[in-house]
Amino acid sequence: MAHLTLENQQLRLIIDPRQGVNIMAFAVRQRDQWLSVMPDVNAGRTDLKASSFAMIPYSNRIENGHFVFQGQDYQLANGDKHASHGDTRARPWVVEETSETMIRCSFDSRLHNQVNWPWPFTAELSYELKEYALASRITIWNQGDTTMPAGTGWHPYYNRTLTRPDEPVEINYKVASVYPDANDNRIPSGPAQPIAPNQDFSTPKILTPDNFIDVCFYGYDGNGFIRWPESGVKLVYHCSATCTHLVFFNPPKPYFAMEPVVNANNGVNLYAKGDPTSGIHLLAPGESLEATFEVHVELS
Repeated sequence: MAHLTLENQQLRLIIDPRQGVNIMAFAVRQRDQWLSVMPDVNAGRTDLKASSFAMIPYSNRIENGHFVFQGQDYQLANGDKHASHGDTRARPWVVEETSETMIRCSFDSRLHNQVNWPWPFTAELSYELKEYALASRITIWNQGDTTMPAGTGWHPYYNRTLTRPDEPVEINYKVASVYPDANDNRIPSGPAQPIAPNQDFSTPKILTPDNFIDVCFYGYDGNGFIRWPESGVKLVYHCSATCTHLVFFNPPKPYFAMEPVVNANNGVNLYAKGDPTSGIHLLAPGESLEATFEVHVELS
């Protein structure tokens, strides 16, 4: 199946089931005009391969692709790049159900070659347009015969401007602490610590492209928003309680990312060290992990 478009009167979502059920574009209808709140990968004006993707069966990086779990060593492929973002975002998924406004897809690691995870697992990923909201659900099942560590999350990118160059964008999120990154490799170099002033958006403020941020926060409350006041578009987050972490990435580019996730960067290794903030869930054989993420659109 080629790219598939979900659409209602207010929202348009383009996804690719052949490539991780990745989002390729997301637009909002405002004043009879479609505004791309996420980069449109198909338009060819971005260096991104997807405007959003799901991270399964863990989010972000695992240091050197190596971890110890329940006394056993595991080495993942791509360790030189700190094996990252799980394994499913570049693989084809099976479309189980679809309509004009929703899609539900499944993935079975046992049906693919060289899946970069020691345990067999299955997953479901759904997207649904609900009038003024984009709702997504991820469920992961351990299909192995031993306990599996698991996490997940979403990696959505957003356009910095919608209707004119240098348009301001306002950000708001509430978190408790941030993992230090002394080695500049996005691997926590110590336990979570107080947030730096430039990372603090607990009070809404403008995000500028020169404020470089690429960190993982702990104690995320599951809410927050992104607002383009001149364009009259506001995206409000509502995440399930399993999303205890937030990754925020603000490079000097035309986009940024605000990522609700379950586990911390390098979560399996934090868990092995006894860090209670790891966010790693232990799934017994047959058990599942579920997370939900809704983006509510408010127009003015």
